[in-house]
Amino acid sequence: AESTKISSLAPNQFYKICPGQHTLSNGTHAPLGQPRCGDGTNYSFLVSRPEKQQQPSSPSKEKIFIEFSGGGACWDDLTCKLQSSWLTFPSWFNSVVGSSCSELGEMLLCAKTLGDTDFSEYTTVLIPYCTQDVHLGDEPNASYDGGSNIIQHVGAHNMYRTLKWVFDNFPDPSHIFLTGCSAGGTPLPVVYDLINSHYNSGGRGQPSVSVIADSPVFLTPSYFLQNSLPNWNVGTIMKMIGFDFDM
Repeated sequence: AESTKISSLAPNQFYKICPGQHTLSNGTHAPLGQPRCGDGTNYSFLVSRPEKQQQPSSPSKEKIFIEFSGGGACWDDLTCKLQSSWLTFPSWFNSVVGSSCSELGEMLLCAKTLGDTDFSEYTTVLIPYCTQDVHLGDEPNASYDGGSNIIQHVGAHNMYRTLKWVFDNFPDPSHIFLTGCSAGGTPLPVVYDLINSHYNSGGRGQPSVSVIADSPVFLTPSYFLQNSLPNWNVGTIMKMIGFDFDM
């Protein structure tokens, strides 16, 4: 559950954490408070504490590595039928639970060194992708076939609630490293802004933030921007970061 504290997790082992639903005191859902996959099934993220623990261990100076998964996108009946297997929680992540970074070898960065960055010193957060909206959507009732099949493009809920867990568990980290490929690289400017805004508020210390976006999708035809992008309702998360967004 989202109430799981990073301090309760054994190091060098992946855990699966489900953010759950978030409601306000009046019983309504909180903004971006309903994380789930595109088919309505549960969304979870994976976390592993670092193999090399700092001495003394302190969440105020820890380092965090956050990776957003890719996997295409869909925006109409044809593309969502082609991508239907990507609208549920990726089964591969279930096989990661309980494994260590070193056991996963070439599959992940968390046991590797990139330049002078030793990822074995970082808490690793893996964000699965199961909404086909480049992690930015807030449209729970998309229908492209006359209403018989509802697609829940709610990637922004999944991303935002995962970041909230990070914020709650790491009040003052020293370094955050963001990465993602394709659909996982596309939201990184938004993620960077959310992280920057959070740690700059309330007198918090500002961590160093590094970003590597592998093959993000930023150049798209005007037809897609005008006719397909609105199907995801990315305006919610764009307005949250203060971006003047008007379709």
